[in-house]
Amino acid sequence: MIKMKSFTYKALAVAAATVCGSAAIAGSQSVTPTNFALEAITNATAVTVPPVTLTMGVTRTVAQDFTVVIKPQAGATFVQASCAAALPTDANFTASVKRASTSECAYEIDVTEVNGTIVGQTVVFTGLQLASHSLVSGSNASIGTGVWELSEFARIDNSNDLINTVATASQAITLVAAADAFTTVDVDNANGPLFGFLPDANGAFTPLDDDTASIARAGFIIRNNPSNLKIADGVTNFDANNAAHMDSVRINLVGDFNGAASVDAAFYNATNVATGIATATVDTANGTATFSMLPGNFASQSNNGTVVVWFTSALTASLGISRTFGISGVTDPDVGANQALAGNASWWTWDANAIQLRSAFFNNDTSAGNFTRFFFQNVGSSTAAYTAVCYVDDAAKTITYGTAQTGTLRIGQTTINAADVCTFSAGQRGAITFTINAPAKNVKGVYQQAINGVAAGYLPLERPYLGSSY
Repeated sequence: MIKMKSFTYKALAVAAATVCGSAAIAGSQSVTPTNFALEAITNATAVTVPPVTLTMGVTRTVAQDFTVVIKPQAGATFVQASCAAALPTDANFTASVKRASTSECAYEIDVTEVNGTIVGQTVVFTGLQLASHSLVSGSNASIGTGVWELSEFARIDNSNDLINTVATASQAITLVAAADAFTTVDVDNANGPLFGFLPDANGAFTPLDDDTASIARAGFIIRNNPSNLKIADGVTNFDANNAAHMDSVRINLVGDFNGAASVDAAFYNATNVATGIATATVDTANGTATFSMLPGNFASQSNNGTVVVWFTSALTASLGISRTFGISGVTDPDVGANQALAGNASWWTWDANAIQLRSAFFNNDTSAGNFTRFFFQNVGSSTAAYTAVCYVDDAAKTITYGTAQTGTLRIGQTTINAADVCTFSAGQRGAITFTINAPAKNVKGVYQQAINGVAAGYLPLERPYLGSSY
């Protein structure tokens, strides 16, 4: 007597399915994930996912009905009503909603045509919505699809759920701030040494960021959704030009704003026409300036918009010989959370066609036997003009400048008596800054205080921007 092995009910069902028309276990599913704009959604924003196309790997004849169960993955949930909205239609079958909940959409597929559903038959679910997900938290959203016998005791077509990513999320607005080192503070400015700028036409956004004698300019780019990321409906592109999508984009500058009459910015379209001008709120004490670009400023932009910032000098004081400005930003979208815009901490750097040498102390005592002098070494191939500014140790004291406040450093060594530069209404001690129209590598200086025939002391004049070379 030959004994037959016993089969479980599920095994018998699978075997029966094979006999009754399963040609292969080769079903597949395809989805082109939608990339949503982070600025347009939260983790609780209902998003419409793209069509889910199930391709049958088996042939099902008339009355070999089956069930398709779609489930959101990784803690996501469905909008329950979207199960019915995504009901598939086709001439070869009739579909109905078998179950609908936030955790699954189950469909009964009744095969109606004589030819049935053949290998390669597609079943398309269009309009499924996720009610919750983790897109904003950095996770993709996925669904899993199982194809079952009508009883749901045995799988057909595949031994496990078909898993597909249906949604991703990225920032739609980004900031690109290439380094700009074309601004030069001009020691020969008509209003005073280093009061303004050397006219320049070498910027990356010429002629938009050309410098003039009183205005320095630098530009950057705001990318307005070049990847065509979507809002929650999965169809409409997010657009910073749409007030329903974006409230504003705030730009933050960090640097030295002393000496500025104003700091302004303009957004330019593709034909270099300004579509919006913003005046920054400047906090000189904390070295910050901020301005906002509004949706209207993005008008006529396609993907990339050029923004030019200009620093207008008050032309009343030295701007120094070196400054660095950093840039960053933050978007304020209408729906999603604010998004930080990474920038460039060294976006805009200034140099000068001059250097400065300083001493926190000098003495201009001219009494018998005292020598208080400045010595300069100029190794350049030409003479260098200079201007000196003196500082007193008491605000009640006044300064009287002498003939050596301005002058020329010859090639080689130049000696300048301290009292010929300036004297004070009381006392002999003070501080001093020399602004010299020469490259930093060419000039060095020291202060000497000597008692004739007894002793001499020397203080090197310090460069406030050590290592700079102009």
